[in-house]
Amino acid sequence: MNILVVEDEKGLREALVKSLTDEGYMAEGAADGQDGLDLIRTGVYDLVVLDIMLPKKNGLEVLSAMRAESFDMPVILLTARSQLQDKIGGMDRGADDYLTKPFEMEELFARIRMVSRRVHKVAVDHNLRVGDLALNVQSYELSSTQKGRSVKLGAKEFQLLEYLMHNPGMVLSREQITEKVWGFDSEAEYNNVDVYISFVRKKLQFVGTKMKIQSVRGVGYKLQEEQ
Repeated sequence: MNILVVEDEKGLREALVKSLTDEGYMAEGAADGQDGLDLIRTGVYDLVVLDIMLPKKNGLEVLSAMRAESFDMPVILLTARSQLQDKIGGMDRGADDYLTKPFEMEELFARIRMVSRRVHKVAVDHNLRVGDLALNVQSYELSSTQKGRSVKLGAKEFQLLEYLMHNPGMVLSREQITEKVWGFDSEAEYNNVDVYISFVRKKLQFVGTKMKIQSVRGVGYKLQEEQ
């Protein structure tokens, strides 16, 4: 999961990014609301931790803008203010949860897990499903109902296929995949995408699924059932 932390207090922002990274997430930070919104518009993040009191654009303005532009990733609001009206304002604008400073990191981790389960609707067996294909989001095990075979994915293979499975039938560019899997500031080459697409295709073939990764010339790839 790729998480964006929008927080103007440098020490807290860096601490959150480090803690999230140590917890196994991919995480990046933005220091003001405008930079945060620009990063959200790249579409590479799965969840946003968003402070309300921000320079340039406050958190509620950022939240309103992203929902108006149909960016539907979950948002956890962070603020030092605990008034009921602030919480109501955030929820009315489309926030998924609300955390008042100061807080323990474990509570943030728990809330991230909670909103992720609720928004992505992953089945209780921890499988993300598209067609006859199932991807276990805890064990990284890929399986298909066609032949009953399963295979374990590497970390990058898992992130790539998870992204495709969350967007079935949608053409995803090499740039989008690179930013999603390797990170916004990554120096990974676009041909890394082609290499890992090849790895994942072999594993899809092994499990015998009807779901295929189709190439779209000059654009990127999409996951869809073989016609």
